Amino acid sequence: MSELARILPAEAAIAAVPEIQILHLGLSDIKEIVRHKPLAMHEMGLATWHAALSTGRFNLNPMMLSAHVDSSDPNLLRHVSRALNQKVLFDLCYSYGIIPGQDLEEPALQVTTAHLFPNRLHIADVKLLDPRKPVENASQKDDQSHESLHLFGELLINARAAARAIKAEKMTLTASHSELLPVFTAHGFEVENSEMGRMAAKFGLGIPMELLL
Repeated sequence: MSELARILPAEAAIAAVPEIQILHLGLSDIKEIVRHKPLAMHEMGLATWHAALSTGRFNLNPMMLSAHVDSSDPNLLRHVSRALNQKVLFDLCYSYGIIPGQDLEEPALQVTTAHLFPNRLHIADVKLLDPRKPVENASQKDDQSHESLHLFGELLINARAAARAIKAEKMTLTASHSELLPVFTAHGFEVENSEMGRMAAKFGLGIPMELLL
């Protein structure tokens, strides 16, 4: 089993919701993951392109992939890899929990993780909610569509263990909006020390964060 498949706190989720089934899609299922999680895959491509340019190792036009960036291309990682002539996706996992027979637009319990170039464990699209307990008048796609299972701390403990196992140098994620910054900083994440990080923090959207290991 991939180390990334151990990040979702499956035992705690099953203890809280005994009827839930935990499933995993891995690197060999990338086409299916792209179909299920296009925005998460695009975000990882964008983060990897930015990380590569920030290394100073590549003399490339930062705008050369703008068509794929502007169109939210879920296969952006593939184009980044070609532009760099470098493998950029080392492992990938989409873990999620479902209750058989329940019809939800998307799983209330899920996380997408990847081992990305240069050597980062990236966490995307975290939802750790109880699928049995919807919040009144909330959209199913909302981050708080259901009551929380309060498993984020355990997920990060598992992520640190996975990052150590794959010898990653840091863990990264993107805060979708500034209201989430206190949640992530409480667990040790900081806004990325870069022009992109500072600009994103200023506007309060798509804020890259990192935790050095």
